[in-house]
Amino acid sequence: MEKKRAVLNDNASMIAQCHHGTLPDELRAKAGPQKANTIDFSTRLNPMGSIFQYKNILDLPGLINASRNLIGQYPDNRYLEFRNAAAGFVGKGLTASNIIPGSGICEIIRLVLSCTLEKGDIVLIPFPSPPEYNRYSGLFGARVIPLPPHELLQADDDLLSCARVVLLSNPGNPGGRLISRKELRPFAERCAEHRTLLIVDESCIELSDPSQTLAGHIFANDFVVVVRSIAHAFAIPGLNAAYGIASEKMVQLFNNARLPWSIGAFSDVLCTAVLNIEGGINSSYLEDSRELIRSQRNYLISRIGRIYGFSPQPSDANYILVDLKDLFMDSQTLTGNLASKGFLIKDCSNFFQAEKQFVRIGVHAQEDNEVLLKAIGEVLTETSKEDARERLEVTIGSAAAGSAPASRGTCQYYPCHFEGQDCTFCFCPFYACEDERTGGKWIVGSSGNKVWSCENCTYIHQSRSSRQILDILMEEGDTEDNIKKAWNLVIKPLL
Repeated sequence: MEKKRAVLNDNASMIAQCHHGTLPDELRAKAGPQKANTIDFSTRLNPMGSIFQYKNILDLPGLINASRNLIGQYPDNRYLEFRNAAAGFVGKGLTASNIIPGSGICEIIRLVLSCTLEKGDIVLIPFPSPPEYNRYSGLFGARVIPLPPHELLQADDDLLSCARVVLLSNPGNPGGRLISRKELRPFAERCAEHRTLLIVDESCIELSDPSQTLAGHIFANDFVVVVRSIAHAFAIPGLNAAYGIASEKMVQLFNNARLPWSIGAFSDVLCTAVLNIEGGINSSYLEDSRELIRSQRNYLISRIGRIYGFSPQPSDANYILVDLKDLFMDSQTLTGNLASKGFLIKDCSNFFQAEKQFVRIGVHAQEDNEVLLKAIGEVLTETSKEDARERLEVTIGSAAAGSAPASRGTCQYYPCHFEGQDCTFCFCPFYACEDERTGGKWIVGSSGNKVWSCENCTYIHQSRSSRQILDILMEEGDTEDNIKKAWNLVIKPLL
């Protein structure tokens, strides 16, 4: 029987659905009743807020009215005003002839790759990188080789000559580290020597240090394409417009191949006005934004770093990568639990080959950062209680089955109170008793909210008390009732 031909080619059939920018819809739905008040830390948008809300420097109603008259006609596919505005905004001697217009950074990256890659080509990317880099490279039949950032920039000549494209983000995504122009420019020259195209995704460089852009290097190099976002820098993701920067020769080729009319009338008029703001890259809006990001990034790193299990990584951008390897829950669980409270952060599993160890948190104004820290504290407390209850049930069940109580020899935290302590109960069944006669007390936790501390209470780790409590908890009846009984009969007389 003759095999039927597939509708899609093999590359397209292997592409996973894209959840670009934030979280899947089912995770957003966890916000439930709080959805209207959800604070989104999962994006990389400017925390200053939309340019149209900043000191009334742009007349939004007037711009919308001006674009309304254009709805009944096709846009001028040359987008000359937009391209002139983009060139003027970046500076560096650029003109409209160096600008590729597009609806977003993903469209422009995909355009460049479609014009460059053939089946079997090699694409070098840093690890970790946005999943779109793998997705679009694979769509055109290329093989992606991920390398640690320092190894990528020091790749030997043999590897560079084999690669068709090098694709990286600067600042890095999700890590947030910025590669200096001094370090990146020699690498770009090496790529050109080997006729390897270097694509630099500068989506958030305006919010980091725009002086480190590679845009000024395109005049003497046909093997560099710089991609810029308008959505991230100006917090206007609802307007679809972005641009690429390259030599005149390369721009002509890419403009011949790009989709026509990809920027609609509203986005064209509004984003052109945005790029024409007074001061350009050094406008008061962006200067104030960078100062806000610097101060709040340092504050957030300091505060998050004091929460046990959270290891924020150094960042030069408006977002922070946090390592959760020492936390008792993975990135997916933390993300879901925070979403249920109305706070969205980015689970980075798709950046790290499904490893659930990292989250990315966008920098916000201090008021928002404070409520996020409080929500993290609440999630950790609630999850600890749930986990402790499960362990308590295991302890009771093991004792009922005749098994030995928990061994302190396997605990990395022993002794958490004193040498020779009884470790039958890792977590106190009476927590939080709120009785300061035990030696416990309320303290301000690292996340900023109040936490009941048992550091100076040792009753649960006395062997005689522990055995008496366990005997009572093993009795028939409701566990909560047995806990109250154990408190009254064992602990209360000792206070």
